[in-house]
Amino acid sequence: MSSNNEQFEINRNKNKKLFIWAASLTLFFALVEILYGFISGSLMMMGDGVHMGSDAFSLILSLIATIMATKAVTKNKTFGYKRFEPIAAFINGLTLVIIPIFIIAEATSRMFNPIDIIPNQMLVVGMIGLVVNLIVGYILSKANTNLNVKSAMLHVLADLFTSVSVVIAALGIKYFGLTWLDPIGSLVTSIIIIAGGVKITKASFNILMEGTPKGYSVDAIEKLINNVEKSLTIKDIKVWCTNESEIFTLIHVNSVTENDNKLSNNIREKIAKNINIPSKNIFVNIN
Repeated sequence: MSSNNEQFEINRNKNKKLFIWAASLTLFFALVEILYGFISGSLMMMGDGVHMGSDAFSLILSLIATIMATKAVTKNKTFGYKRFEPIAAFINGLTLVIIPIFIIAEATSRMFNPIDIIPNQMLVVGMIGLVVNLIVGYILSKANTNLNVKSAMLHVLADLFTSVSVVIAALGIKYFGLTWLDPIGSLVTSIIIIAGGVKITKASFNILMEGTPKGYSVDAIEKLINNVEKSLTIKDIKVWCTNESEIFTLIHVNSVTENDNKLSNNIREKIAKNINIPSKNIFVNIN
């Protein structure tokens, strides 16, 4: 078990370093884009820079969550700060839903009220953004995947889709005058981003609400317990997690047997053997 804990810490330290690189690179490009947009007078680039800045914030939030999750358990925080990761994922998931809504509103407005677009600037910034997001995506792909990493990766993919859309739209506008590519590309990208954001938000919300983790079944646990001792009556079974990697179960049963310790150990061993829940995370109350 200690080796598992050591590997868990190694994975967290690795993720922490990768988040630092990813957040630094994203924030740097966001500042460059905002500055270049200000100098050139391009509102589009300034807006995209602000969007990149929000993604840098999400990466910084993921970094903070990774650091906070390593803090030791205290008497006031008996589970430590491990729920900080799903909280960060939930916030990031919400931003993946909210930000594209504003992009959709703006894209819809531009379809009816087209504005002048400078394709050369779009192309340059889009190509640079594409390279930066590919690098950041590659960095995060080396991280050990959890809900927090997935939400950060979705932000990067959102930027990647945006950069690709900008490049395609810039080429279409530059050579064929297809100005409608800009709002249409934004709409398609936004819908894809929202779908991913909803998925991340639902998964993290389930953890925060102490819902049954995906892949686990109360019915399966109940069946295993009934196989241990036919005379007992199951009153309640709860399955929850503090984050994606730590699953717990609390079982209340009534039994006519006199050896409660033996029955409790048998139930714990049966569940630990057949379901991916460590024995130390299985709590059995017998009345």
